[in-house]
Amino acid sequence: MSGSLKHRFDIERQMHSISQHQKAAFKTSFRRPQTVCLASPDLSAGSRRHLLLAPVIAGGIGSLLAWSTSALSAEASNAVLEASPSPSTSSSDKFQVLEDPILAYKFQYPVESAKGKPLSMVLAHVPEKYSSAAPLTADARQRIVSELMDLRNYVTVSMTVGPASGVLKDVPETEWRAGDVALTVLIDRSTSRVSSGQRIALYDVEDVYKDDRDGKAYFVYEHLSQGSPTAAQQAKETFRHALAVTATRPGMDGTPYLYTLNLSCRQEMWDELLPVFKKSVESFKLLPTTDSYVPPDKNPWLFF
Repeated sequence: MSGSLKHRFDIERQMHSISQHQKAAFKTSFRRPQTVCLASPDLSAGSRRHLLLAPVIAGGIGSLLAWSTSALSAEASNAVLEASPSPSTSSSDKFQVLEDPILAYKFQYPVESAKGKPLSMVLAHVPEKYSSAAPLTADARQRIVSELMDLRNYVTVSMTVGPASGVLKDVPETEWRAGDVALTVLIDRSTSRVSSGQRIALYDVEDVYKDDRDGKAYFVYEHLSQGSPTAAQQAKETFRHALAVTATRPGMDGTPYLYTLNLSCRQEMWDELLPVFKKSVESFKLLPTTDSYVPPDKNPWLFF
């Protein structure tokens, strides 16, 4: 073979080799993604199938959670728009107002103690309808429909709703006594039971009275309960003092529902907060219902 022919043959062979490498690289870069199952050899076919289906199932669950979360967020954002704290119309700047059109109630809450100590109240539970609210006990009668907290000073302002129970169920509303209303609400908030299974209230009710406001009864009561040790108070026995007010509104079937505003604090701060707690209780009012109102017994187990 002459030198020129041999040189030409070597060039063509190199060109062919380069072309094959380019094709392989092209195929590799556009290869379809594959699902890799990292399973031990002793896994059964059913187990391997479950592992392969896990991403699909997880994706479906994720889509469902995203949908339910977006539904709850849409309702919550509407509630926050109506219930976001705004300056009080009172001459005092120690209060702000929370108003909720979903369950149609309104109250002022303190942002400063009687001695001028600031309270950093944050919205821990956005106002929501009864069916999606967090239950206080296993039977889910009393539910927290909105709540504000000052985490530094351990002050809470909570709004709960639940149907009338116990002795109130068999007595007309016009004959309700303030003490019975207070004990019914507090018993429904308690998880303690005696050996017979009957629930009891671990609260000491100190002052109870009925207040008529625009022809409607509001039941006001002061109560004391044992609390848990906090960073501010390490003693084994701690107590929380609270002031509450309860009003009623009938549900769709006529069952009375108890709307309770409860303001509580550590016993050490009671004297300093009692004056502003009283003003909050006096400001509590059930509002006329609007198109945004959702009765508590409308789809009571629909959480979204």
